[in-house]
Amino acid sequence: MLESRVLDRVRGAMSAVLPLGVVVEIRERPGGAAGYLAVLQAGKVKHRAVVGWAGEGWPADVERLLALASDVDVVVARDLSIGAREWLADRGLGWVDEVGRASVSLPTGLVVVRDVADPARAQPADGWTHSSVAVAEAILSGIEPRVDSIEGATGLSRGAAAKALSMLERGGLLRRDARRGPGSARRVENAQALLEEYATTVAALDAKSPRVLLHRVWRDPVDALIDELGPALDLLGATWAATGAAAAALMAPYLSRFTVVELYVDAATISNRANLCDAVKARQVERGHRIEVRTLPNRITAMAGPVVDGVRCASPARVYADLLAIGGRSAEAAQHVREVLHVGADSEPPVAPARRDGVGSRRHRLRVDT
Repeated sequence: MLESRVLDRVRGAMSAVLPLGVVVEIRERPGGAAGYLAVLQAGKVKHRAVVGWAGEGWPADVERLLALASDVDVVVARDLSIGAREWLADRGLGWVDEVGRASVSLPTGLVVVRDVADPARAQPADGWTHSSVAVAEAILSGIEPRVDSIEGATGLSRGAAAKALSMLERGGLLRRDARRGPGSARRVENAQALLEEYATTVAALDAKSPRVLLHRVWRDPVDALIDELGPALDLLGATWAATGAAAAALMAPYLSRFTVVELYVDAATISNRANLCDAVKARQVERGHRIEVRTLPNRITAMAGPVVDGVRCASPARVYADLLAIGGRSAEAAQHVREVLHVGADSEPPVAPARRDGVGSRRHRLRVDT
């Protein structure tokens, strides 16, 4: 049944990007070989190719497919990331995704190149608020979905915590087997869906969040964060956490280069811009920034993440959401964070790896402080 659904998706994706009138036939390969045989008939001409399904379309998905079927001509996936597309282009392989993009060039003369407009800006999922984001972030960080546990972890009022938990339950993300007595405790019903709805809402709310842009000079952003920015914010008595590429570089390295350090800082510290600029030895700018400061959205964001080499990182769920919202290479880094730290995996609390060997400059020496 699963194989049939995959074959239907491959056929649907191929049909969607090909010109009208091209007949698409997709069938299993003889002998149970991985991938499918595609016959694309345009008029009297038949074009044959081996196609394979690469799931979500991350680079790791594509590499897994090619390890199973090295003779694949065209890779099909839900939404091929920019890194996966570049990887395939470097190897002269074609690709198609369900978003409607395609780059296919077969020796028989069939050439298809399609792109799509940027997707519309994300909107908050139905019923989601700042309180429900904090509650979901707490649950994704390993806090039990009970009113008292959530209240203590997030600092929300009891009423706000209860309301948010009820909303998540109505949405099918949490469930309980009984209203009273044994079995009445809520539990996560669908951790992956919880993570995705949380990330979608974070992106929508974050797009409206004001930012303070700062510029200063450094040789390496992670070294500057460890040696200067973090200690300076601590001396100010700020509640803060690193997010985005900087936090990912500490918790689950993936991106080899980035220029902007993204920070969440408490509202009181941000309100005194002069003090903040003096502390981190930076000046406020309108563009060309190297530090991006946003108001800390909730207590759990700063408290649920690991401290790596003295740097407080935001919760892995928040780092994942922030990277995903940027898109491109950052979305691939988000997927890496998700996989390495098991974010949203059966609601287990993410755990940062104890070591990250061989990752540029000082980062091979980083440790997780306990």
